[in-house]
Amino acid sequence: MGSVVAGRLADELPGAEVAVVEPSADRRAALGRDPRLRVRESYRPEPGDTVVLAIPPAALDGFAAGLPVEAFRSATVVSVMAGVRLAALAARLGTPHVLRAMPNLAAEAGQSMTLLCPGPGARPEDLERAERVLSAIGAYLVVPDESLLDAGTALVGSGPALVAYLAKAFADFAVEAGFGPADALRMTCQVLRGTADLLAAGDGGPERLYRRAATPGGTTERGISCLADHRVQDALHEALARTAARSRELAG
Repeated sequence: MGSVVAGRLADELPGAEVAVVEPSADRRAALGRDPRLRVRESYRPEPGDTVVLAIPPAALDGFAAGLPVEAFRSATVVSVMAGVRLAALAARLGTPHVLRAMPNLAAEAGQSMTLLCPGPGARPEDLERAERVLSAIGAYLVVPDESLLDAGTALVGSGPALVAYLAKAFADFAVEAGFGPADALRMTCQVLRGTADLLAAGDGGPERLYRRAATPGGTTERGISCLADHRVQDALHEALARTAARSRELAG
């Protein structure tokens, strides 16, 4: 996710100096092939820098142990690590200027829905810097309560994978009916895109939309009835609940 954010920043904020810190020589070589990025082996933040912390949660302790004292004192730290709480970030990094962000895979297309939660010690300028970074990868929503990030991890973080899982059924059905795979995927993508646009523009929510389309005795009603018989909404709700529970487990 760090390299995705860096690439989008380079594209969307051409005046910004974007650096990627990567200790692995192999990874540095791979990242170095992107002319948009400055790749470094190590880095010490300067006052006013915005640092996107995109490392595995298990690597945080080792990362923090290798930092100079007060290395992040004057920087803004935006963590995209799932499950690492704000209090832990502030304690391990030695700064109160921390925020947590939960982006998703759509960041690669500049269409992420990112949740952003500032820590209690974050300054107004920290929030402004974080918002500037996240706007490069899509839309964002500031949440005041960190406990919402567990449910947010389920809906926002895992949402694209869950939607893609369902989209596979659409595309597979079209292929089985005789469409080519490319056309099947194209139709599926446009159905998803158009539905999202309708929902965003409407004022009645998802239920109003599917009920409006399900004419009594018609084809759509029969499909909705089948989904209801199989309790698909209940299954999705449980999938999201399990994902949120796992996020809480990871946070300890």
